[in-house]
Amino acid sequence: MVENILYLIVSLVATIIGSLTGIGGGIILKTLVDFFSDDSVLVISFYTTVIVFTMCIVSIYKQRKSGFQFNFNVLIGICGGSLLGGYLGDYLLNKMVRNYTQQQVQLSQSLILFITLIFLIIYNKIGPKKAKVEKPSLLLTLLLGLALGSISIFLGIGGGPLNVSLLVILFGYSMKEAAIYSLATVFCSQIAKIISIVYVGDYGQFNLKLVPFLIIIAIIGGYLGTVLNQKLNSQKIELLYALFMVGLSLITLMNIFRYMV
Repeated sequence: MVENILYLIVSLVATIIGSLTGIGGGIILKTLVDFFSDDSVLVISFYTTVIVFTMCIVSIYKQRKSGFQFNFNVLIGICGGSLLGGYLGDYLLNKMVRNYTQQQVQLSQSLILFITLIFLIIYNKIGPKKAKVEKPSLLLTLLLGLALGSISIFLGIGGGPLNVSLLVILFGYSMKEAAIYSLATVFCSQIAKIISIVYVGDYGQFNLKLVPFLIIIAIIGGYLGTVLNQKLNSQKIELLYALFMVGLSLITLMNIFRYMV
């Protein structure tokens, strides 16, 4: 009972922050849940998928309703790549779960996540600023989506920090613009995960009674986070993004030490 309440509280916080900054919520949820829950990697990944997918639907709908115009070619390329990457990441995760212990898988995920977060924090701080690319090539957006989808599903994080940072680094987008495209990318990669879950059909390991509450929380969090995103300027979103990235890095580092013991 206590753990279910913690899931709901953490999910609300994760979806508000995720839709506000474009992080997607999954990385926050995965990092914090690892900290208090003994659930398996696959169970945590399932809950994360439900929450992030729902939050993305709400956020993208509200952004579209507010008048944001997507670059269609970028959207098609990055979402198509994310779908394929989602399948690849899910395959790799399940293969690793079958061949290694729970603790070894979680340690590997945390190490990869920590290295990724530190790289992105350093690059965003000292890396060169790129001029905005108005018409990125379809091949580049496909490859970017493939990489982001694979990593996000394998780590069970939704992929938001990677999406936002790489969209800024490669295409020169503002943080606010990158956040919106990031949510679209996360949405597509989660579709692949959902199809995989439905195809396997092994629902006995999940607490399905918790799912409707997680969906409601994700709707509320996605709505509130998107409202804040539309009200804040890009500079404030950049500051919040940086603070959350540092905080997530510290929590991930704590998880690494915990799994190594």
